Amino acid sequence: MKQSLTLILLIILTSCKENSNKESDPTESYTISGNLRDKYNGYIYLMYGDVIDSSRVTDGTFEFQGKVEDTVSAFLSLESGKSGANFYIENSQIKLKCAIKQTPDSNRISGQNLEIKNIQGSYSEEIRKDYSLFYQNNKDKDSFPNLLYQKLSALIEENRSHPFSGGILAGNAVMNPVFSKEQLVDLFSKLDTTRMENSDLSLIKRSIVNLSAYRVGKPFLDFKLYDQKKKEVDINTTYAAFTLVDFWASWCVPCRKANPELVKLKNELQNNDFEIVSVSIDENKEKWLKAIEKDSLNWTNLIDPNQNVYKELDIVGIPYSFLINQNGVILKLNPTITEISNIVKGKASR
Repeated sequence: MKQSLTLILLIILTSCKENSNKESDPTESYTISGNLRDKYNGYIYLMYGDVIDSSRVTDGTFEFQGKVEDTVSAFLSLESGKSGANFYIENSQIKLKCAIKQTPDSNRISGQNLEIKNIQGSYSEEIRKDYSLFYQNNKDKDSFPNLLYQKLSALIEENRSHPFSGGILAGNAVMNPVFSKEQLVDLFSKLDTTRMENSDLSLIKRSIVNLSAYRVGKPFLDFKLYDQKKKEVDINTTYAAFTLVDFWASWCVPCRKANPELVKLKNELQNNDFEIVSVSIDENKEKWLKAIEKDSLNWTNLIDPNQNVYKELDIVGIPYSFLINQNGVILKLNPTITEISNIVKGKASR
């Protein structure tokens, strides 16, 4: 199994061609000069974010020009709107050597995909080649897990805003899971998450949850925190048949938007054995108290100002919640309002 996972990761490393700068100068622009070795009479499409650009292939060459504020993940394709060869765009002079790859479709009719064979003038490609060389030289060593942790730690610290860092961490977390929970959380904390791909962040977070002791079917954490009346509350004394333990903060916009939905849910399930416990990670208690009053959170409210409970549960972002049963066992991680309602009503109807 380990060999299979290693092979999958190796394929990704050798097939994905990526390029970007550490920090793009906003006064610069990019020029992508491409050379296509196969005969082709048509357009090549460049896609990233909401941008779709096209360039006519003339005598086997094509070119794109533009400007990006930050490093972005992009695709080159023979068809508009269709994914193709992936790479990163940065404000630099990027030279590509490409080829057309014949691929069989599901109906056995041959299709064509663009393939990037070589990239020059790209900082991202330098990162990829350096990591690929490290991987090839160390993957079979007994000390590889520790060497990989050290390598990624250094790579991410040097390139914390570069999407490649998030991508390679996600790839290792999912396909080559050699890290402990503590190591993966540490590496994740080094990333500038505002510059990463959402899909990569989701994979890393899911991997952290899977490594956590506090997952579905496991006992929830025992802890005591203070409520808004400065009374210490033992979480075990709050459990109903179903209890939603919701982590939030007054400054968290998504949390505040979700609170009215929780109020509606509590009212909807008022005749069922259902409770909500909101745990805030606010440092400012006054803002916490004002938010409780403004959002009408008329249930148990606790505060974790030093984030001790938050960190012990390995939560990496808020809002985040746990649905717990009366025995303190976790039923669902971060459930939706609909999921909570269905679970509670399903139990109540039996």
